[in-house]
Amino acid sequence: MLNSILATLYERDLRKLIEEVNLFKNEEDLWRIRGSVKNSAGNLVLHISGGLNHFVGATLAQTGYIRDRDREFSGKGVERKDLVAQLEKLIPLINETLNALTQEQMEAEFPIFFDYAGTSTSYVLVRLLAGICSFG
Repeated sequence: MLNSILATLYERDLRKLIEEVNLFKNEEDLWRIRGSVKNSAGNLVLHISGGLNHFVGATLAQTGYIRDRDREFSGKGVERKDLVAQLEKLIPLINETLNALTQEQMEAEFPIFFDYAGTSTSYVLVRLLAGICSFG
């Protein structure tokens, strides 16, 4: 049951993030850093996309995705339409993956280390969702 609730919340928050990306009047502003802001909006989108593709896609759905975490913060100038497309592709991936998980899989230890030893899959999925919420 938790997995279907999480899938719904991921979709809601990813759609909200897409909306936020589309609100930038000037596409170059997606890559600007001002004042105490250390990461541009574009880099945060790359980071969210990379993290979800890694933890949900590669780890749970076994998509074969290979993460380049450094590029998530150093990459610049990705077109808005490409950022949005990355986020849009995550929605069906997450929905299908989460809705296919059994209660036992949700309670089981996450397949790779995350935060601390023995972390459950449900914990990881809630924690990742909380990360998206903090940007929206």
